[in-house]
Amino acid sequence: MVNDDLSGRVVVVTGAGGGIGLACARHVLDAGGRVVGADVRTGPLEDLAGPDRLRAVHADLREPAAAENMISAALDAFGRVDVLVNNAGIAPVRDGFLAITDADWDATLGLNLMGYVRAARAAVAVMREARAGALVHIASEAARMPNPRLPDYSVSKAAVLMLSKVLAAEFAPFGIRSNVVSPAFVRSPIYDRPGGLADSLAEEFGVDRETALRRYVELNGIPLGRLGTVDEVAEMVTFLASDRAGFVTGANFCVDGGVTPVV
Repeated sequence: MVNDDLSGRVVVVTGAGGGIGLACARHVLDAGGRVVGADVRTGPLEDLAGPDRLRAVHADLREPAAAENMISAALDAFGRVDVLVNNAGIAPVRDGFLAITDADWDATLGLNLMGYVRAARAAVAVMREARAGALVHIASEAARMPNPRLPDYSVSKAAVLMLSKVLAAEFAPFGIRSNVVSPAFVRSPIYDRPGGLADSLAEEFGVDRETALRRYVELNGIPLGRLGTVDEVAEMVTFLASDRAGFVTGANFCVDGGVTPVV
């Protein structure tokens, strides 16, 4: 009987220094896996496990060589790559489409799309030789429900949906699965960082941050009546990384409290 035990598996997580990525790293470790966590800041990873279970890699996935270096570090540390969790990204809050410059577009797409492309390319090259592997890409409800505060982010996440489909179609014969997890209204650093969505909403509504977030939940009609947690996203990621999802590829799983319509 298959389960979500990841014992012996090596899971590379990008953007592992905080938020959803850090939660994914914790859940993989809890499931018995080993983690290579990549981020521009790796400090939060250091206390999760010892070097026999976790390696932190400094990587800026906007740099063309970073993905190859990350996968090489995983091979050097643990000798294999079984799962890639594509998570590293940015979500700049904008004043509108016309305010976004070419440099802004390049920065967002350079990480949120090309970072995923490069990481997948480096990981799939290893997985294809092993004829097994799983890719889990973090997208967003903004891929199908564009957020006016996040125009370039929304476009980048729509591209991730198709990237996963392309990978699923080409590499299924090699035993490689590719799926997407699309969080929505998950309380992560996108909300809580200085100048993030919570601050933007507090300024817009003229109230404190917590009151603004409660109003935000009400205005968006989240059926479950609350924001989600990063651990709830990580649970889905861990499932897709495991043998329990062995017949699942090319799919998109919404972890969104019920807000994303079926289209």
